Amino acid sequence: MLPGQAKVERFYNSTHVQVGVAVLIGANFLTNIIEKEIDPHGEKYKVEFGHFELFYNICFTIELGVNMYAHWFKLFWQSSWNIFDVIVVSIGVINTLQLPLPSAFSMLRMMRAFRVFRLFKRVHSLNKIIVAIIHAIPGVVNAFLILAIVMSIYAILAVEFYYEIGDDCKQTGGDDRFLTARGYCAGEEYFGTFTKSLYSFFQVLTGESWSEAVARPAIWFYYDDPIRAVGSGLFFVSYVLITAFVLTNVVVAVLLDKMVDPEVANVAATTTAGASGGAEDDGLDEGKGEGDDNTVPNGEDSAPATPEDLKLTMTSVVTQVEQLTAVAERMSSELDTFRTDMTSMRAQVASIIQCVPGK
Repeated sequence: MLPGQAKVERFYNSTHVQVGVAVLIGANFLTNIIEKEIDPHGEKYKVEFGHFELFYNICFTIELGVNMYAHWFKLFWQSSWNIFDVIVVSIGVINTLQLPLPSAFSMLRMMRAFRVFRLFKRVHSLNKIIVAIIHAIPGVVNAFLILAIVMSIYAILAVEFYYEIGDDCKQTGGDDRFLTARGYCAGEEYFGTFTKSLYSFFQVLTGESWSEAVARPAIWFYYDDPIRAVGSGLFFVSYVLITAFVLTNVVVAVLLDKMVDPEVANVAATTTAGASGGAEDDGLDEGKGEGDDNTVPNGEDSAPATPEDLKLTMTSVVTQVEQLTAVAERMSSELDTFRTDMTSMRAQVASIIQCVPGK
């Protein structure tokens, strides 16, 4: 234990501090939104927003330092949320100090937008959703894998069937109806290679202009061959029915099933913000943990019980003991009465036996 660590921990985990940090994170996110709205290129109010950035970096650095002191050492680093905080705050400090880094590292400044994720470890309702989604990932990945396999099968077939759509659209006298807005022939742009075809079928899956831009050119290209035209229509309709109406709903069903799983709900209920350091699982540590004590909505502090709390607890225990004693005394009295009745009954039975002829 560090000097005064218990007091610092009680202070940091108090409801007021956690709510204040949550408000500060929200204010920082709102400032970023306003900056990108009124000065998207950082030219008009660079100095003003620079002061805001410095203020938030100082506040978050102090908050991180208090958190580290309160839960040093193992408890702090066991929490993935705290590790995330260290990364985000460190990037903010690097940007503030303007350290000489390679130009590629200038993109680290964009990590400011991810600070709002720190709300998830303080707001229990948000944290519960994140935990449930994380635990649902394995099942959802399997459902997505099936969807990806089906998309790949259709993409391979489409390259074989439709790569030649409008292949003469650029030639003199060619059919320019199959010329796309980007100046390519429809077959070349949509189905020229496997990756192009796969992206086209992803577009079909999302429903974004799939019929007009992707399916109809394939159908009308074979207008003179009714069998192939009808087959093309059935090809795309079957894909939509299988993927958009079945497999995507399977993904949603798996996600919902995992989110309402009692075991997952149990973990999510016991998992909290992670702000109090690492003894508790924060939902990112593979679902093994016991929860944090500084979730804002619950309004509970992790401070030890006060003498008044202990007095109330002991009073409750004494009351329960008195009630159990009264029950035991009543049962003892009833047992004595029962014993007396049994003795009397035994005497009566014995006298009856004596009166039986032939005894």
